[in-house]
Amino acid sequence: MEINYGNGSALNNFALTWKMEEIRLPLKFPWKISRGQDKEKLNFVVIMGDEKFKGRGEVAFNKRYNEDAESIREGFEKFLNFKPPEIDSVKCLYNCLNELDIPYSLRFGIESAFYDYISQISGKNIYELLGLNSVRSVPTSFSIPIMDSAHIKSFILNNNLNRFNFLKLKINSYKSLDTVKEVLKYFDGQLRLDANESFKDPDDVINFVENIKNKKRIQFIEQPMPADLHEESFYLKNNLDLEIIADESITTQEVTDYYLKRFHGVNIKLMKSGGFLRAIKQINDSKKLGLKVMIGCMIETSLSISSGMVISRGADYIDLDGCLLLKDDPFSFLGEENGRLIYSHIQ
Repeated sequence: MEINYGNGSALNNFALTWKMEEIRLPLKFPWKISRGQDKEKLNFVVIMGDEKFKGRGEVAFNKRYNEDAESIREGFEKFLNFKPPEIDSVKCLYNCLNELDIPYSLRFGIESAFYDYISQISGKNIYELLGLNSVRSVPTSFSIPIMDSAHIKSFILNNNLNRFNFLKLKINSYKSLDTVKEVLKYFDGQLRLDANESFKDPDDVINFVENIKNKKRIQFIEQPMPADLHEESFYLKNNLDLEIIADESITTQEVTDYYLKRFHGVNIKLMKSGGFLRAIKQINDSKKLGLKVMIGCMIETSLSISSGMVISRGADYIDLDGCLLLKDDPFSFLGEENGRLIYSHIQ
């Protein structure tokens, strides 16, 4: 058996097989954001390998980015039909993926499964393969979906959320002012606001923030306006007394001065970036520009949340609570203790 990771040549002498399975993930509570509500999440797992080793990668698609179950299935069939008979190196895989127009979340699932397989046959962990320093645990925020302010107290107490240092509250414009007030009343830590593009006017964002008492406990507001409001976002950064983090505005794009002029930081998610190397480049470019970096996630199992931890060293903010929102995690790669994610297996 031969392996070369990086620009490699031959991976091994076994025939590699690829398949994809769907997983249905019931949620602990209804997940409501400005775009809609879900009680269950449908994700996919890409499985590749040989008769001895199997690599797995998760696909957590998001309809906001024109991804759905059908586009994932079609994209995977496109990959199977286009790929060479044997993908024998990372370079070969990237060359193949770069030729295909497939959803970014699927691209990451394919790449992640391949790296998982390489890790197993080489005896090296993902950190080593990517040339990164390992991370054993990270403090994550925990997200509260949009809900009536009357339910906030019981939600915080019943879920013991004061074990976290940070909470992220989903908001939808002025209706959420009372909810912010209630969270600050019953939660002791710092609060992050996530608007998911729900404001259409920058002055409305400014007025919303100005009406929050005890603003010192608000760390930032995430993506307050739609991604296509370019001039409005420029105006907002120059007039809002609060950090602004880009989310929907950044998927797989290069991080340029455009973001520096409109945001204080960017939320980088592997499912949006489309792979480890793209995400790592976005992180490095953000740091060079002086932008803060947030490592985020979709609603995912610990299979891909653990991948998010791989790229999290040096990040300013960590929001990797996706697997904590599930009733049952089918992989159990991570545990959580006092608001910190911890690997439940040796890395």
